[in-house]
Amino acid sequence: MNLFYSEYIDVSDEEIIFFDQENRHLTSVLRKNIGDSVSVTNGRGFIFNCILTEINKNKSVLKVVDYTKSINNSPKLKIAISLTKKSDRFEWFLEKATEIGISEITPIIAQNSVRTRLNHLRAKKILVTAMKQSLRDVLPTLNSPIKLSSYLDSIDSSLDSFIATCLIDDIDLLSNRLTKGNNSQILIGPEGGFTQNELDLAKKANFTPVSLGDSRLRTETAGVVSCSIFSIIN
Repeated sequence: MNLFYSEYIDVSDEEIIFFDQENRHLTSVLRKNIGDSVSVTNGRGFIFNCILTEINKNKSVLKVVDYTKSINNSPKLKIAISLTKKSDRFEWFLEKATEIGISEITPIIAQNSVRTRLNHLRAKKILVTAMKQSLRDVLPTLNSPIKLSSYLDSIDSSLDSFIATCLIDDIDLLSNRLTKGNNSQILIGPEGGFTQNELDLAKKANFTPVSLGDSRLRTETAGVVSCSIFSIIN
């Protein structure tokens, strides 16, 4: 099965028109023909079952036959993670976290962060590609970069909240603190780690310090490991 993406398709629409990348993938890569079945998601839990009715160099037209809406009661994971020095490492995290099944990603700017900007358009394309590749029908929310202090001022207090750190010895592993079925949020710091002051601020905001294991992990690896642990627990 191949899954395509159309951001603005809704249940009231009777056809989908592809241009540019999706059109090229449909016609040049997969070489679909008129009459072939095509599955399309809008990234909001819907999958539209379509029939290809028109193909040309500039666009392809699909007729919507029916649709399904997934019922996903799985707990949600939000990760606030520092931008990495090298953009390709952060993009790797975006890809893998989407494949595993993250709900929301917030790039944070901490004291030891080197990069403060994100190419949001490129990042979203990576999320879309990973969503389609893994046959998921929900696109993770990707927020704009925000300072750690501002993020802590606007957190959702209903979530179980954790901060990964190497500053404290003899703390519980994340896997021991997660509660099956609960929505959670996890803070992941930059390559230089969170400062003691930032850790104290997070603790005041009811974030529980946790360990991801004995090894010191890169930022992007810590993010993926957190996603994996959450997925296994739930």
